[in-house]
Amino acid sequence: MINNNDSNSSKIKFVHMADLHLGAFREKKLTDLNFKTFELAISKVLDIKPEFVLFAGDIFNNAMPPIELVSKVVVELMKLKSAGIPLFVIGGSHDYSNSGKSFLQLLEIACVFVDVSKPKFVDDGTVELYLHRCGRVVISGILGKKCGLDKNIYANLQKKDILSKDDFNIFMFHTTLNDFKPDFMKMVKTEVTKSYLPTGFDYYAGGHIHTFMEGSYSFGKLSYPGPLFPNNFSELKREKPCFNLCTFDFETRDTKIDRIFLSTYKKEHVKIEVIEKNPIDLKLMIEEKLSGIDLIGKILLLEVSGVVDGKISDVQINKIISKLYDNGVHIVLKNTYKLTSKDLVAIDVDSTLDSKKLEEEIIMKSFDDEVDYQVLKPFIDNLLSLDLSKNEEEKNVQFEERVSLAIKNSLEKLV
Repeated sequence: MINNNDSNSSKIKFVHMADLHLGAFREKKLTDLNFKTFELAISKVLDIKPEFVLFAGDIFNNAMPPIELVSKVVVELMKLKSAGIPLFVIGGSHDYSNSGKSFLQLLEIACVFVDVSKPKFVDDGTVELYLHRCGRVVISGILGKKCGLDKNIYANLQKKDILSKDDFNIFMFHTTLNDFKPDFMKMVKTEVTKSYLPTGFDYYAGGHIHTFMEGSYSFGKLSYPGPLFPNNFSELKREKPCFNLCTFDFETRDTKIDRIFLSTYKKEHVKIEVIEKNPIDLKLMIEEKLSGIDLIGKILLLEVSGVVDGKISDVQINKIISKLYDNGVHIVLKNTYKLTSKDLVAIDVDSTLDSKKLEEEIIMKSFDDEVDYQVLKPFIDNLLSLDLSKNEEEKNVQFEERVSLAIKNSLEKLV
C-alpha cells in the first residue's frame, strides 16, 4: 500500500527510474561504479521519501545475472521496503527474457517489488491490461522484449475505457517509439509509435531510450528519465546518471518533472583528430595532450580518429593507457574506431550482391594474387556458415568460448 501521509493531499510525489543495466561491464571498476551509483540513487530516494518508485526496465543487464549481484541488489531494494516506499517494476529488453525465465519473477515472489506487467491474453486475440491499485494510484505496464517483439502486445490491446478520473493512472513501458525519440536515434526505425500506447493515463513512464525526454500523449505526460547509469562510451560522453522526481497534482491532472542527478564520478573527454601523422608523432601528440589535463581519479574517454601514415599498432595506445593508470587515472576508455592506416587499400565490390556473396567477394579480393583462393574456399565457406550470433541468455564469456572453439575446429579441418 502506498504510504501517503495526507490522504486528502491534492499532490503525490514519486520517483521514475530506468536502465541501470547492472552487470553490463567487464571492467571491475566500471561494474563497481555502476553499483555505487545505484546505492546513491537508493540513498537519495530514502532522503526524498516519495510515495512510491517506478523502475521502467533493465535493472539488470541480463535475465539471469550472478547470484552475488542479485543478493547485493536485494539488500538495497529492501531498504525501500523497510522505509514503506513501494517499488513497481516492469521487465526490460535485457533483464526479462522472451522465454519468461528471469530473476525478476523470483524477486517479486519474495515481495521485493511488484511487477505490474501482467497483461491477460484473451481468446479472441486481444490483450487486457493488468491494473494494480494502491489507494488512489493505478499502475499498469508492458514489459520490453528484444527485437521489438512487444509490438504484438501493443497492437492487440483492447480499446476500451478502463480508468477512473478519480485515480492517478500510470502506464509503464520499455520500448522505442518511432515518433518520440532523440535525434541521435533518427536512423533507428521501429513500428511502434505513441498511438500504440493505451489512452487515458496521466503519466507514461518509459524506459529503453538512454537519454531524458519529456512530452505528452493523450492527455497525460510522457517521459524517459535517461539511464540511471550510462551504458557505453557514447553514453558516458553524453549522459549523466539521473532519475525523475515527479509530482502529480490531482486538481490540474498535470505531472511536474524534476531531474535528480547523481554525482559518483568525474570524467574528461579528450578527442584527437590526425591527418597522415606517423605513429611516433601521433603517440607524442597524445601524450602531450593528456599531460596538460588533471586526470587523477577521473574517467578518461579517449577518442582518436583520422589517418596514420604507418601501422596503428606502432602508436602503442595500450602503453599510453598503462602509464595513465600508473599516474592515477581511475578508468580509461578508448575509442579508435575511426582511426585507420594510410596503408589500408579500399576494396571495390558489387553492392548489389546478397550478403553471403558480398562477404565472399570481400574475402577473395583481400588475398594477394599469389594466393590460390580456390584452395582456401572450402575453409572460408565453413567459416561463413558458422552460427556466430550471441544467444539471448548467453554470457559474454560463454559466447567467446563458443566462437573460439568453432573457429579452432574450422582451422583444424583446413590442416
